Amino acid sequence: MTEEPILSVSHVSKRFGGKGDLLAQMLAALGLAKPRPQVRAVEDVSFTLARGEVLGVVGESGCGKSTLGRMIAGLLEPSAGEILIEGQAPAARMAKPAEGQGARAPRALDMQMIFQDPFSSLNPRKRVSDLIGEAPRVHRIVSPEDLDRYVKDIMDRCGIDPAYRDRFAHQFSGGQRQRIGIARALAVKPEILVCDEAVSALDVSIQAQIINLFMELRDELGLTYVFISHDLGVVEHIADRIVVMYLGRIVESGPAEQVFDDPQHPYTRALIDGVPKLDRRRVAYEPIKGDIPSPLDPPKGCHFHPRCPLATDRCRSEAPVLREIAPGRQAACHLITTDTDTTIKETAEWPVTKTG
Repeated sequence: MTEEPILSVSHVSKRFGGKGDLLAQMLAALGLAKPRPQVRAVEDVSFTLARGEVLGVVGESGCGKSTLGRMIAGLLEPSAGEILIEGQAPAARMAKPAEGQGARAPRALDMQMIFQDPFSSLNPRKRVSDLIGEAPRVHRIVSPEDLDRYVKDIMDRCGIDPAYRDRFAHQFSGGQRQRIGIARALAVKPEILVCDEAVSALDVSIQAQIINLFMELRDELGLTYVFISHDLGVVEHIADRIVVMYLGRIVESGPAEQVFDDPQHPYTRALIDGVPKLDRRRVAYEPIKGDIPSPLDPPKGCHFHPRCPLATDRCRSEAPVLREIAPGRQAACHLITTDTDTTIKETAEWPVTKTG
């Protein structure tokens, strides 16, 4: 029997703008104001996440990956679609608990988020002991008499000296502040962590330490991660499965090793071929031509076709459907075909790199 996924995202979309308030609608109806433009930040995204898995969500800035992460974490409401945690909607998990269950339902805190900038996400007026200990105290996860010991244990587990628990966030380095953010998230005993560019603001050496910490915590606590990043080199080392997004849509997904070894969508190929490698020293890297289009007015057909050297007339007029191209792999590209054995056939060469 297959275990139920811990996270299920089904046909989720997010739109910003649009009709606006009643006054804006009235002015638009009278022709006194233009209708507010609508941004399709995320469009019809679906995937599942198994317990203990690390899902890497990658793409250029503006592709919708952070918006998707905030919806998964419950910070934004989807405009359409459904997000389930262990088969339950977030509203059901936030329901009033039965007598004796504490201030909140037992599973309401299972999803936590770690942000890109650890300094702006930490209250500068609170000491570390309060930053980490406030949520477990309010939600009665630990008794008041055990709170100090609990905070010390979490700080030690995250690589922070417990002797510094009375300091403020500004007294720590960037890497230490990110560890404090991780400790704060772990304090409520979550099962899923949404990491939104959690290491992008750190030095490379500190990045490696934080990534190692994430993997140690997964092994120790059985955590599940949604790891959002534009740095494919980082994602390659941490993710079990990859979702590639472009202009709000998923264009390719599959096991990380397969996607990196044999990318199928032209956009995925361009991203991966742009990652510097030590064994490719005499390579001139060709960036993806053009800029990502505006989500206010996305291109018709395949959103990537204005930048794709392989685009055909069909790509310009018809949006490709995300479909299975091999067991466990999906892609949305008209150029990808499969035979009866579901092996992938490349229909054209991808001119990304050239040696010189």
